[in-house]
Amino acid sequence: MKYKLFFLVCINAVALCFPYNIIGCAGGDSDPYDYYVSFFSRNNSNVQGYSPFYYTDVQFLYEEKEPVTTSDVTAAEWAGYGNNSFSKKDAIEFVVQYDRKHLSNLYYHLEKNQPLQIPDSIAKNGMTSWFMKSKDLEALGYIMYAKQVEPNVTGSWSAWEPIARDKDKMAKLQKNGLQLYNVAKNEFIKLRYAYQVVRLAHYANRYDEAILNYDQLVKPNTTNSILQDMSLSLKAGALSRTGKKNEGAYIFSQLFSRNEVMRVSNYMSFDWSVKRFDEQNRQAVLALCKNDEERANVLGLFAMGSDRSEIKTLQSIRKMAPSSPMLEVLLIRELNKLEDHYFTPETEAAKKEPLAIRQYYGDEGDKTSNSWKATIPAFVTLCQEAAKQKSTSNKGLFSVAAAHALLINKDYAGARKQLDEAKKLNLSSHLQDQWAMTNLLLTINSQASIDKNFEDQIFPSLQWLEKKAAASNDYALFYRRIFSDILAPRYQQLNNADQVKFLLCVGTAEWVQKTYVKEGWGFWLSSTSMLRNDLSADQIQQLFALMNNSKLNTLEKFMVSHNTFNKDDVNDVTGTALLREFKFAEAEKWFAKIPASYYAQEPYSTYLTANPFADLIEDTHAPTPQDTKKYTKLSFTQKMMQLERDLAKASDPEKKAQLHYELAKGMYGMSYWGNSWILTQYGWGGGASFPSDQSTLKPGEKEYYGVFKARDHYQQAYTLSKDPNFKARSLFMVAKCEQKQIPGPVWGRNTSYDDYEKAKVAQEKKMMSSPHFTTLAKQYSNTAFYKEAVNTCSYLKDFVRKVK
Repeated sequence: MKYKLFFLVCINAVALCFPYNIIGCAGGDSDPYDYYVSFFSRNNSNVQGYSPFYYTDVQFLYEEKEPVTTSDVTAAEWAGYGNNSFSKKDAIEFVVQYDRKHLSNLYYHLEKNQPLQIPDSIAKNGMTSWFMKSKDLEALGYIMYAKQVEPNVTGSWSAWEPIARDKDKMAKLQKNGLQLYNVAKNEFIKLRYAYQVVRLAHYANRYDEAILNYDQLVKPNTTNSILQDMSLSLKAGALSRTGKKNEGAYIFSQLFSRNEVMRVSNYMSFDWSVKRFDEQNRQAVLALCKNDEERANVLGLFAMGSDRSEIKTLQSIRKMAPSSPMLEVLLIRELNKLEDHYFTPETEAAKKEPLAIRQYYGDEGDKTSNSWKATIPAFVTLCQEAAKQKSTSNKGLFSVAAAHALLINKDYAGARKQLDEAKKLNLSSHLQDQWAMTNLLLTINSQASIDKNFEDQIFPSLQWLEKKAAASNDYALFYRRIFSDILAPRYQQLNNADQVKFLLCVGTAEWVQKTYVKEGWGFWLSSTSMLRNDLSADQIQQLFALMNNSKLNTLEKFMVSHNTFNKDDVNDVTGTALLREFKFAEAEKWFAKIPASYYAQEPYSTYLTANPFADLIEDTHAPTPQDTKKYTKLSFTQKMMQLERDLAKASDPEKKAQLHYELAKGMYGMSYWGNSWILTQYGWGGGASFPSDQSTLKPGEKEYYGVFKARDHYQQAYTLSKDPNFKARSLFMVAKCEQKQIPGPVWGRNTSYDDYEKAKVAQEKKMMSSPHFTTLAKQYSNTAFYKEAVNTCSYLKDFVRKVK
């Protein structure tokens, strides 16, 4: 909302009683709308105007925007005042946007017949035309006065620093407002002057005056206007500021429930005025209520911002005011809490790596989850009783909510019976969709095992869900979660070839996220990453067979075709896994299936541009003059195969030495240290070293970090050749490979930084003390290569300096 709109809006009441920056800096990276596993829509309620108070446990409000724009309401009042001879749009433009100097010119034209000099846009405004005809100087004079007041009372609850106000100026405006109030004839205008006077007193921190002015000027005025409630909100804020927080909270609770105008502001002001989880505070505010409806309103606001179980509060509200609109919103909040604190941990517990991404720690996590589980029977009872009560306005919501809670609690027979009961009721379109969603979940979760028949059974429901996802972000999230959080772990638990379908589910979930989920960052799984890093060779073969099967059922076909990875990705991963282990002939078969265009895309177009056979003294990923030829994984594999064939046939020692050297370059180039690491890996990060514990290394990683076979080929080249310069080059590379095999220290939880630094120094010392450096210095110091290397390689240079 823009600054000027606050004139009609009359500033959020939250600023009346809220300390500045009450929320402060947001923390964490959770998506507040997509951080837990939920399948119950927040929009299932029939009541409107409560969306800011939907459940989320990672930010203060679900959304900060007011349900109703106050400017629209006050503009409608002005249009009514003018007998609807101009529009709300005209009123907003006239009252909010036009400068006071132009309104002053209009005023004196009407009063003293001075020349009218205003822009055409103002002259053509419907409200301007009304003033020209009505000559209502009292109303025009008020608007001019209000424009003087506005800069002194505007501000935001989210401001970092308190707003500096000119209180002397505000006192003069307040005095002037009282004078204008006293001479005004029209009660509509008098109310507005009274509101501005209360406003000025409040913002100048003269809270007792604000309360007195409300009681004397506003309360007696019987004009039907939103300014009645907005003025009362100012009084409530003043009460809270003068130590009467319970009285203020009571008023805010009633204003919150009365209408949608300034509902967020009244809620936040209530929140500041109370101690939400202090039972004595609740009782003290309740004691001010005059009847059960008011008491239900107070309890509703206490529960609305609570992240704890409020089932007992809901039971009390249902007895006091069974038709309270807040009851529906609170019911959905409680069910979403159950999904957050019980259903989500239970769902995660069924997952294995790499699906499990949420962490729930040990006994404490189990204790919390079990405490929420214990509340489910009471929640179900409340819902079932409400669904049977005549005074309940939305019986279907309570009945479907009971079924959903039973499903969460794994009482599948009870959930089925409750869904059957719910279906007999007159469900809204929203609840019909929710019934179908809960029914789909029940069908999947109650199935003992997943097979082809089961997949055929659920596919029509998934097609229905896709249609809903196209129209609703809630159902887009449900659609994604069905694949990522429900079906994927079910497949992962299988002990047959269908187990790999868990990855198809993840890929389809990603496709849903990109296609239908328009906002949010709550989905972290990557099927491509899992494919490349987490699948075994057998699983990749099974996935390939599945994706190339010509007899897939409808669900299988859908997941294969609606996915973020394809057959080329599977072929690439399979070939790459074989390439890591130097199984060149087998790798070639897979790479040959992939079109060359695949490697013309990122990241290959950036990182597969170097020549893996470049003969470099220093490790670098930067371009070099030797990058005269580009390779794909296929062409690189084919060259390595040819080198091996040539080596097997060669008999001349020098020729064999050259072939060993070329093979070594290729193996080094595709290692962590080489310029073409992307031939065998899908990501690279600095600071790695050969680990002291190799038990956790995946196939190919020992060579990737330790370059053992490259070292052996360089050694063979050194042994076979008679050329001193070539021998020097080969021996240098032997030393370089052996340096990579020295385990590096790991700075972690159990290692202090000082110990890490000491270990790093020891590693550096070992790297500089290679016996091959001694040989190089003694036997090959006259070669061209040695002279180049000693001026390029810091380790060799430091070694030579020390031994001299």
